[in-house]
Amino acid sequence: MKVGELYEIRHKWLLPHSTRDFWHDCGPVLYLGEDMIDTEDGRTVVNHAVLVKGQRRILDSSFLKFLEPLTKT
Repeated sequence: MKVGELYEIRHKWLLPHSTRDFWHDCGPVLYLGEDMIDTEDGRTVVNHAVLVKGQRRILDSSFLKFLEPLTKT
């Protein structure tokens, strides 16, 4: 994943049911980079920030498998 690159959602049939409607026709996704959270017990959780439909969304690392570089077709 590269900051500033555009991605598209692939493998839509595997999307989590709870967010399928949002992601199904979302269009291009701009990757903003890692979003780190330091927990009270001293751990660091690495999430990922994207811009989609004009909204900043935070994604778990497991969601990255649905993002593929936007192809120019």
